[in-house]
Amino acid sequence: MIPYLYVGPGARTAALAQAASDLEGSPDGHPDAQLVIAEAGEVGIDRVREVILWARYGPIRAPRKVAVIGPAERLTREAANAMLKLLEEIPPHLVAVLFAEALDRVLPTVRSRSALVWCTGAVEQVQAALHEAGYSEEEVAFISSLLDERVEEAAAFLPERRDPLGEWRDAEAAARGLSLIELAAGLANHSADPLRRRVFGRHLVGALSRAAPDELLAVAERLAKDGKGAVAAYLHELTRFLVVEAPTAWPDLAPALRSSWARKASLARGELDDNANPRLLAEVVALWPRRT
Repeated sequence: MIPYLYVGPGARTAALAQAASDLEGSPDGHPDAQLVIAEAGEVGIDRVREVILWARYGPIRAPRKVAVIGPAERLTREAANAMLKLLEEIPPHLVAVLFAEALDRVLPTVRSRSALVWCTGAVEQVQAALHEAGYSEEEVAFISSLLDERVEEAAAFLPERRDPLGEWRDAEAAARGLSLIELAAGLANHSADPLRRRVFGRHLVGALSRAAPDELLAVAERLAKDGKGAVAAYLHELTRFLVVEAPTAWPDLAPALRSSWARKASLARGELDDNANPRLLAEVVALWPRRT
């Protein structure tokens, strides 16, 4: 299971609320909960090591164990490095929940290995800015669905007003019927634009299950040609597709394989931040279902 990282005003409250939901009771004093919360100062390596040791064993009372750690921006570098192994190989009986107030101060190695969940305050601020720029209610809802709670990407739609619904239709028409390499080029060219990235990403990822191994390698090569940004966009869109759309789009893909593929794609985003070879990462992730 991919760890959660709640960000923004109310992140701590949201993280504790999720812990209570997973534990089916309050996390305070719960035998299956570890709350590593710094009221002041830093979160040090000793606290993280305690969680790693505690996480080795299954739950006593709840369906799963839950570890709540934060603020994530106060993790020392040593603590963050110690926690990477846990974030990369979370036991099936553990839910890891992190929270932070300032995403830009969270170490990239932690941030990229987590599923970001922006708390209501941040989302509402972005939606208010979109309304102020003249977007309709339908357009604001549509843009919000593209952001995947990565609210910083709303800047692509501000301050100048765009025509998101019209642009989506045009991009869909442009992507329809393209080859895998052409779709990869489209994704690479629009990796910084959440709207066109989503269109080309969906078409590209949706065709992966039908592609031959040599075609997958060619896609990885084309993406890597444009550098880390294009490969990061591909990994993001693949992870989202596997979690959101693949259960319907790929009904023949076993849930366990789909889950492991999504996890591999998510972890690869962290490896990319650690300066792993973009082309090799893209190749390994694209070929993942055929190697397991």
